[in-house]
Amino acid sequence: MNQRKRWIVCIFLCRFCKRDAEDNKVYHDFSDALKNPMNVRILDLSDNQLATLPNEIGKLENLERLNLVNNQLAVLVQEIGTLQKLEWLSLKNNRLESLPNKIGKLRKLEHLNLENNQLAVLVQEIGKLQKLEWLNLENNQLTVLPQEIGKLQKLEVLDVSNNQLVTLPNEIGTLQKLQYLNLSNNQLRTLPQEIGQLQKLKRLYLGDNQFRTLPKEIDQLQNLEDLDVSNNQLVTLPNEIWKLQNLKWLYLDDNQLTVLPQEIGQLENLESLILSNNQLTTLPQEIGTLQKLQYLNLSNNQLRTLPQEIGQLQRLELLYLEHAHLTTLPNEIGTLQKLQRLVLSNNRLKTLPKEIWKLRKLEWLYLKNNNLGNLPKEIDQLQNLEDLDVSNNQLVTLPNEIWKLQNLEWLNLSNNQLRTLPQEIGQLQNLKDLDLSGNPFATFPKEIVGLKHLKILKLKNIPALLSEKETIRKLLPDVNIHFESE
Repeated sequence: MNQRKRWIVCIFLCRFCKRDAEDNKVYHDFSDALKNPMNVRILDLSDNQLATLPNEIGKLENLERLNLVNNQLAVLVQEIGTLQKLEWLSLKNNRLESLPNKIGKLRKLEHLNLENNQLAVLVQEIGKLQKLEWLNLENNQLTVLPQEIGKLQKLEVLDVSNNQLVTLPNEIGTLQKLQYLNLSNNQLRTLPQEIGQLQKLKRLYLGDNQFRTLPKEIDQLQNLEDLDVSNNQLVTLPNEIWKLQNLKWLYLDDNQLTVLPQEIGQLENLESLILSNNQLTTLPQEIGTLQKLQYLNLSNNQLRTLPQEIGQLQRLELLYLEHAHLTTLPNEIGTLQKLQRLVLSNNRLKTLPKEIWKLRKLEWLYLKNNNLGNLPKEIDQLQNLEDLDVSNNQLVTLPNEIWKLQNLEWLNLSNNQLRTLPQEIGQLQNLKDLDLSGNPFATFPKEIVGLKHLKILKLKNIPALLSEKETIRKLLPDVNIHFESE
């Protein structure tokens, strides 16, 4: 999740990145910069363990970019306010507890990074930075934002995640150019109605707060593409959320949802829907109308079964159903021809529909901890399979056809009832990792010797093989073999 968010922020930084390609000299030594102060446009003093910034910084009147990342600064000198041409300032990873009032004099500043400091308050003068487009306040100790934040009329990116905010000022609604707003990991219970005025907002992150509901004005965010409300206390969803017709990513995991309303089908542009760790018992038939859906996560719910309409999700690539209390799967799951990852671990499945073997693009199949008694020979149709986990089931045999899974790299057969392996298993020429732990083998299955690319072999909890340890290691000298205590 964090990696995705950081990537989105980088998009907004492209205009700054281009300047690095120019011929401007980058000064890394402050003394060197003072020799020709009027020529210095880029000063990089990052990673210098600086405890203070020299007052002479004010002499660099033409400075445009100042990098002070990864130092020990607790205060900024007032002279920072004399840098009238400064456009880019990064103070990430310092110890700042406050900002000087003179920060408001940086009238050309477009980019200000204050991430990972110790700011408890934000000075009102921040509102004077009329050209500011990018403001990062992540991981500080802020409990409020000043009303003056609303004066930053050119602001496009605002990140105040990982603070201690309990409220937002109503003036947040005046940020008419804001496209990215990250409020995750705070102590927010409500949002001001004015949030609905952010007409250009595309990405809104509200995860890890204390929301029980969302304001109905959220339906006014018609350009919203990404909404994260994960890890809150939502019991129901406001009807207005279904009016967000441009929504592509919706994160509702780790809440207390018991019902997914049928209006979910109105989000026709949705590509990712994350509902894991809720209390859902059923899915509405309308789930099948999400024709653009690529990623669906329903893990850790109480579904027991899936609607037939799941088979209508023709673009679905990732389907996660771990710990979903499933006892059966609909035959229609076999129509998901673009599915690449199917996670069904920790359910109550005794059999699988034969249609599941029609998923020709499947790369991951996780069936761990179910009640499966066998794998059918039709498994050989999964020609693209790379990872197969059937551990903690009731398998007695494997089909001879398993050798046809020539792309298989990782195979977990641990904790079943296997006493032998088919001879053909030695033909899995790309297999690198094999786990046979916890099966009642009486002797070492020598078919494994044929696995030329095997790197890891796990034979834990197989008492009969302990006496063969040295023999097995000689047979597989290039394999990292794990026995009981290894």
